This record gives sequence, C-alpha cells and structure tokens, in this order.
Amino acid sequence: MARTRRQGSGGRHLSAVPDPQPALWQAEELARLAQLRKLALDTDAPAEAIRLLETAATADEAVTRLTEAGLMPTEQESLDGLLSWFAPLLEPGRDQLDAEVAGSQFIAELRRIAPAGLDVLADVAGQLTDHGSPEALAMMRVLAAIGPDEVRLLAANAARGMALRGQADLPWARDLGRPRPGHCFGYQDIYGEQRSVVITFSYGRKKHALVVLIDYLLGGGIKDCYAVDYAESLRTDYRSISSDPELRFSDLDGAAARALLEAALSREPCPVAPDQIRDVEDYIELLRARVALLPGGADRPPARRAVARNIHRLKVTLRDTKPPIWRRFEVPSDISLHRLHTVIQLGFGWQDYHLFVFETPVGRYGDYDPDLDIRSAAKKKLSAVADWPGDRIRYEYDFGDSWEHDIVVEAVQPAEPGVAYPRCVAGRRACPPEDCGGVSGYYEMVSTLADPRRADHAELLRWLGIESAADFDPAKFDLGAAELEVSAIARILVKA
Repeated sequence: MARTRRQGSGGRHLSAVPDPQPALWQAEELARLAQLRKLALDTDAPAEAIRLLETAATADEAVTRLTEAGLMPTEQESLDGLLSWFAPLLEPGRDQLDAEVAGSQFIAELRRIAPAGLDVLADVAGQLTDHGSPEALAMMRVLAAIGPDEVRLLAANAARGMALRGQADLPWARDLGRPRPGHCFGYQDIYGEQRSVVITFSYGRKKHALVVLIDYLLGGGIKDCYAVDYAESLRTDYRSISSDPELRFSDLDGAAARALLEAALSREPCPVAPDQIRDVEDYIELLRARVALLPGGADRPPARRAVARNIHRLKVTLRDTKPPIWRRFEVPSDISLHRLHTVIQLGFGWQDYHLFVFETPVGRYGDYDPDLDIRSAAKKKLSAVADWPGDRIRYEYDFGDSWEHDIVVEAVQPAEPGVAYPRCVAGRRACPPEDCGGVSGYYEMVSTLADPRRADHAELLRWLGIESAADFDPAKFDLGAAELEVSAIARILVKA
C-alpha cells in the first residue's frame, strides 16, 4: 500500500524534540480531508459518511471512522472487491474475448476511480503472488495480457507462480492476448471529416472485431470504439454503406489500418455522447493491444503493446553537498516522472514520507496540486522533459527540508537484452536521514555526531535510533543494497 506522505518539518534544531505533526503536515492533512469530503459529496455518499467526514480532524481519522462504521471497506474487502470483478470469468463457456473485455473494462473502472494512475495494480500483483484463488489467477492472466506495460510482467510472474503451485488455469487462458489478425475494412465520408475502421481477429474459429470511429473535425482522435463478435456480417453491412454517395467503403491491409489507428491513438480521445465516452473508456486498452498485433510494426513484440527499447542514464546529485552525494541510474526512456520519483527514493534511501516536485522546462510535475501549479507526474514521461544527453531537470523532495537534486542525462542508448530496468549502477556517500533540517541541518548533525562532548550528542543518538556515532557513516554507500531496492520495480525491456 502507498505510504502516507507528510510535508517537511522545516529546519529542525538538534537540541529540540522533533514535532511529529508540524504545521505543514497539518496543512496537508486538511487538504486530504477536504478531498475526501468533496469525493463523498460528488458521489452522493450516505449522510452518515458525510457527518463522520465533517467531524473528523484528519484524513486518517476520517478513514478510520468510516471503516469502523462499515462505510468504507477494509484492505481485505477492497482486495476481495477487485477479485470479484473476475469471478464471472470462472463460469463455463467464457472465452478469451470475454476475459480481455473484462480486463479492459476493469482498467477503465480503476481510471475512473483514480485518474492519476494505476499504481494500485502493481501493488495488487505483488499481494497476489502467493494467493491461491481461481479469481486471483484469472485476474493475473488477464492483466498479463492486456494490462499497462508496467504491470504485465508482475502479473505474468504472479500467474506463473500460482500455476506452478498447482492452481488450475481456465480454458480461455491459452493463447490469451494472441488472436490471429484477419480482414480490415471501413468507410470514410467524402469530406474527410470522419472515418470508421474495423479490425478483425480470431481465436480458432471464433471471430470478433473492434469497430473504431475517428473524428478529424474534433482533432483526429478516437470518438468511439467497441468490440463485437459478428465480424463477417459486419463487413456485409459496411459494404452496403457504399450506396450512400457521401460515404466510401474500402478494404484495408493490416499495415494501413495500423497506421490510421496509431495516428488516432496518439491524439486525445474525442467522444461526445455519453455512450461514446463510456465505450472509449471501456475498450481503449483492448484497442491498443489489438493494434499492436497488426502487421507493420516489426519493431514491436508481436503479442503485446510496444515498450521502450531505449534507456536514459542519469546522474542524480543532492545539491549543495560536499563531498557530493549522488546516484547513477539507468531507466526506461519512457518512464513516467512519478515512477522516476520512486526510483530516486529507492536508490538514495529516502522513505517517501513527503511531497515532491520535478522542475522541468515544460512545467512542474509531482503530486497534483493546482494551487501550487503542479501537474500530475504520472502523466509526463522523462523523455518528454529531458530527451538528450546534457539535458537537466531538478527534483525537490520534502518542501520543508527542501532536498533539491540535480538530474543530468548522461546518455540515451539501447536497452541491453536480458537486463531489467530501472537499475542503480553507481553512487557515493550515505543518504541524509529524513527530517534532519535540510543540507545545513544534516551537516550540523554530522558535526554533532563527531563530537561526543556536545550537549545534544546523546539526544541525537536517540533520535537516530543508534547506539554510537560509528553506527552512522556519512561516507558509506552500499551499491548492492541500492541495486536490490530498485530491482523491486524493474522489468526486462528486450529479451535476450
């Protein structure tokens, strides 16, 4: 589960006992509580839930009260709720398309609940590694075939572990995500305003199609898309459209269909009617996966969406430290800034207690906060803000202690076959402890540790939780430990 963040404690005086709830932390708690109250009102929550939220002093207190009152599910209940989505796939007669549509709609539902990202899927995949229920195996098989790229490997590993421990796979798991492409066709109006593209596929003798509407007046994005299981009759219906003088039917080869759909997918979706909005949300993941199977993409794996094959080598240095404290990372070029934040946290040894922001040439990205002009870091890729060797951005962690890091792109190069990324490949010196008062406070701390005659020496040892000053070595950096921490979120980009 994600750790609760609290803002920085500011410049802490070593002679004072640290305040566990400083003013900035309280301000953040109030903001979180306000978000919970707004969500309750927007979703027509029961009056009792709203009352509990109105009388709670903090967000954590509100969550505890709602859980105890039975108005909010526990962690186990939430997990059970996710698994229940896949329970219908255990029924007889379900096939691969049923499973993939369920997975695409499941991801859409998560996006509606948490628009900032789908990190919860990675957490769930980790929790289910030792799970033995058939719903859990169904969920992991589906996410391995159609989930976001960062989740697929975790889900595949979890499913493989369940199968090795004797969990029986469902019949539709075979060849899931690998249907055979068939005919492509469509029509367009003579004015060039809209185009419909149909791509067909088959699992054995069972055929299905994805129907896509592209609107060029609204920017050339996807206006509607959905799946049907009557591919052949659909082509007959489309041919009859040619009787309309303003519409032109045409057969398409797979490469041409892929080019049209990739161009549309690269633009913002543009649904208008409520049913179009719902369709695009529910089927967009399935569409992306199917487009990747069409011919014309030899640079992509045949059975899944393309993943980045380039990596960025980054040197991340904590500003104003002498000797410098730094780490060198190799990360996928298309890594999101939110995931890069996680890499830095793991590689340096920060505890992810506080807020963060990336300062880039195109804006500020971190935990979404319109009042601070901070956009979501989950929605911006590294390559979009620093794409060339020599490019620089800045990363600030903890707005109180203000730990600023300079990030320099040292190289952009192909990923090595069989190597998992991201990874930490080098570094120097220990990470400062959380809440020690920024760089100046850290050096004051080091000075105090080195002098047992200082009045606050014993208090500092207690605060750090160590018995002697020798237990904290500011010059020490354990590359093996940093590698191990970062490897927890790594995946292979190019098979050996």
